[in-house]
Amino acid sequence: MLGILVGAGLVLLQVLLALPWMYVTLLTHTDRQQLRANPFQPWLLQRLYATLAGSLLLPFVAFTFLTDKDTLENAGRVYAAILQVQITLDLFVFGFVLMLWIWPKGGAVALAAFREGTRQPTFWLLFFLALLLMAAWVVVPYFTFGEDYLVVKQLGYDTIMLAAVLFGTLAASLSISEEIEGRTAITVMSKPISRRQFMLGKFAGITLAGLFMFGLLGVYFEGVLMVKHWWDKLEAPKESDVVQAALGVVPTPPWVNDLLTKWDLPGGPTDLLRGVFQWAAHAADTLPALVLCFSQVMVLVALAVALATRVPMVVNLVVILVVFLLANLTPTLLAVARKTSEEQAGSTVGRLLTFVAQVFDTLLPDLGAFTLDPALLTDAPPPFALFMKYVGSVTLYGAIYTGIVLLFGLVLFEDKDLA
Repeated sequence: MLGILVGAGLVLLQVLLALPWMYVTLLTHTDRQQLRANPFQPWLLQRLYATLAGSLLLPFVAFTFLTDKDTLENAGRVYAAILQVQITLDLFVFGFVLMLWIWPKGGAVALAAFREGTRQPTFWLLFFLALLLMAAWVVVPYFTFGEDYLVVKQLGYDTIMLAAVLFGTLAASLSISEEIEGRTAITVMSKPISRRQFMLGKFAGITLAGLFMFGLLGVYFEGVLMVKHWWDKLEAPKESDVVQAALGVVPTPPWVNDLLTKWDLPGGPTDLLRGVFQWAAHAADTLPALVLCFSQVMVLVALAVALATRVPMVVNLVVILVVFLLANLTPTLLAVARKTSEEQAGSTVGRLLTFVAQVFDTLLPDLGAFTLDPALLTDAPPPFALFMKYVGSVTLYGAIYTGIVLLFGLVLFEDKDLA
């Protein structure tokens, strides 16, 4: 009986988390008006009773027919993945509610840009293309002598980042450049909405659409990493914690086992909750790198938004591509310039190469700081406090660079003749 109650609580938690995003996406305007007038609508009460009955029936069936420990742990991981998706959706719902309350005009522009971006075929084309690529990375042989997992992990991060960057650049060009050229922006800014609110709102909406893609792809990516372990048949429980971390396997935190022992639940709910906590630990392990990748996306999208106020889509795409390539090549260019200056002291080629490398290093963003290659390829995980400090400092750097680029874009946009 206790196990059924625990399972019912878990089902009800999923139902409660589903209410906000279902209210926004599934209910019609008429349904919402009826709920505001009378929250106890007959159709709503019928669904509520069915949900309560299902929350008791589903755990009973699950714990009756699913008795294997591994099966229950896998079910817990699936439950946690669905929970993570729902939390992601709810954060966007409440985030926009808060934005519209704090920043009404700019928030309205951001919400419109977000809706426009997520409804574009380009968004879903890139989304499903990223899904297919990450699934393909699992079965591709890499011949890395036991480090295939690290390669798949890095490829997954890069796939998510590139999909979001490409979407953000295209969305900025379509949403801003075409509205300016089609003179739709004149109508919008006569509401009255200032140019600052228009541009920052567009940036916020496009960036949040990219973050939405990040959130969904991140959950899928975490599942891909677990499938990769199954594909490679790694016996993670037999390895030490250090070896597990080197392979990318996140062991169950000791406090989880202590907590489950303290609760003294039946075997079925205990195994299910262990799978839930294992997924949570796995998600926490991948989160820092996703934060760094999104910081890089934020910088490049800000540049695309700033350029979209002046240049057409093709030029915008080319500039973003050039900046991306040069910013990643700048560290190598600096090393070559330093070596050339040492070997050919005082030469014209060395001085010119050093000057060009320093200009690129000063003006372009340090995109190399947004990657976790060194941390992924070490034999032991980095110290947690030092690692979080690095992630925080790089994220702050990305936010500051984004602010500078947006300020530059505002200067360009203020002088733009919309008529």
